[in-house]
Amino acid sequence: MAFSFRGLEIDKIGVIGSGQIGPDIALYFTKVFHPHGVKVVVVDVVAEALERGRAKLEKKVNKGVETGAFKPEKAQAMLAGVEFTADYQALAGAQFVIEAATENLELKRKIFAQLEPLCAPGAVLASNSSHLEPEVIFEKLQDRSRALVIHYFFPAERNPAVEIIPGADTDGKLVHTLLSLYEHIGKVPIRVGSRYGYAVDPIFEGLFLASALCVQEGLGTVKEVDWLARRALGLTVGSFTAMNLTGGNPLTDHGLEMEGRHLNKWFHSPPLMKQAMESGRPWEVARRGEKVEVEEQRAEKIVAALRGAYFGLVGQIIDSGITNVADLEMILEIALDINPPFKTMNELGVGRALELVEQYAAAHPDFPVPECLRRQAAEGRPWRIDYVRRHDVGEVAWLRIRRPKVLNALNQEVFDQLAEHFQAIDADEKIQAAVI
Repeated sequence: MAFSFRGLEIDKIGVIGSGQIGPDIALYFTKVFHPHGVKVVVVDVVAEALERGRAKLEKKVNKGVETGAFKPEKAQAMLAGVEFTADYQALAGAQFVIEAATENLELKRKIFAQLEPLCAPGAVLASNSSHLEPEVIFEKLQDRSRALVIHYFFPAERNPAVEIIPGADTDGKLVHTLLSLYEHIGKVPIRVGSRYGYAVDPIFEGLFLASALCVQEGLGTVKEVDWLARRALGLTVGSFTAMNLTGGNPLTDHGLEMEGRHLNKWFHSPPLMKQAMESGRPWEVARRGEKVEVEEQRAEKIVAALRGAYFGLVGQIIDSGITNVADLEMILEIALDINPPFKTMNELGVGRALELVEQYAAAHPDFPVPECLRRQAAEGRPWRIDYVRRHDVGEVAWLRIRRPKVLNALNQEVFDQLAEHFQAIDADEKIQAAVI
């Protein structure tokens, strides 16, 4: 048996790395592909990592049985569909491999050098890198047309957000196929241009830095700032709690330092992070059910700083040209469980959003004020967020509603955008039919 999708024939999928995220990626793959007889092979050269990864996957599957998410027979089939091994030869003939090893360039290059001759001809070779550009990772491959970054978010088996980052040599048809494939299997993918950190991580890590700077500048304690981030940004958990949950201190420390080299000088790993890594202790955040009281004057300053940083970071991504307003709005809300930035700016007022960014930049001179936000405020118009996308194939116009957070529920904005598209299609002599 095999899974067939728009020219892709897959009967074996490889996942390299049995650490923080590899087993979760494997779990999602076996959940969606086991009915098609697709084998998922997790490879790691460290025996202890393999055992921990297997135990982690089994625990999550068994928990799914307890909660009723999986029937016992489905759970057994899912578990039977995954193999954990230290033997790279188990990947022979694989048509799709995702590397989820540590964020080390030389290690990633070594892994792909092993994979290229081992996998099936034309196999998709993907990295789950969180920062590195595909041109850098795959520089030494013989065939870079089938190589790209597919970036998952924690926890990978439940978080539907995925960034797909092609390199300069990646086959455009393959990119389109993979975007469709990931939608088909229940993920919410967006295409992102090649740039260090991609679209989401500079915002995620930038918000941690903004939170740390609030503490270092005496606006509040770690617990207070972490608590108020939820009020400021609609987060389920603040940046410090997120570090505790994901074990993200080392990766964020490195990412911030490299973003300072690649993006702008405001990015850096703050002393507060260095101290936390040296101590090895978790961040002191509110316990479950605990309410943190902060005097309103200080709370307003922290909220304003975090919002100014958020709107600025989002605008910087748009200025870079690697994605668009609608995709960034959608992916941030899903990946980070945060208030959608452009809708939030519209509700607050784009002019007020610019004021907050300018205030933040005045206090942090290396922080760029986005040109896109300046223009939007000068025009006096709210951000347009496209919930309906049009894609023409020959004489057929395809309209897609993309509001996955609310299961594509219709509202007045969607009706209005559909009407706009219908008028444009009606006036387009090339189009003979439309599909929603």
